[in-house]
Amino acid sequence: MWNRVVFVLSLLGALVSAYLWRMHAIGADVPCGGSGGCDAVAASPYSRFPVGSGIPVAAYGAVGYTLLALLALGRTLTARPGRHRLLLALIVLGAGAGTLASLYLTYLELWVIRAVCRWCLASQFLIAAVFVASLADWRRVRTTPSPIHEVGAHP
Repeated sequence: MWNRVVFVLSLLGALVSAYLWRMHAIGADVPCGGSGGCDAVAASPYSRFPVGSGIPVAAYGAVGYTLLALLALGRTLTARPGRHRLLLALIVLGAGAGTLASLYLTYLELWVIRAVCRWCLASQFLIAAVFVASLADWRRVRTTPSPIHEVGAHP
């Protein structure tokens, strides 16, 4: 169940990030419900990495979420327990890194840019939810004995 949650949330995150990336690329205003925070965030030098001159941050998000969705799909398609756990570990690490990056971007929004982008907050919520779901799955997998370690099983 948790892997499906990771997959769906990752797809949603990829869609949100791809939308923001496209809006950034064409220089369009991002509808933000009247707060104007999205335009302020998109116009800031922190909307690109490296700061001020690089690739839009939303592009990294779109790629990251897509990779997480592909890893979750890979877990569904493999029957090998070792590979299954490796893919889950990569999801936990990727979602953890994304959550840390998201926390930094939230800090920048609140304390440096002093504007809040609702689309960015949606993405930040989604990556945190992917991280929590992957940790729940990790806990489930770690407490479920592998068939190799069951009594009477042969290596």
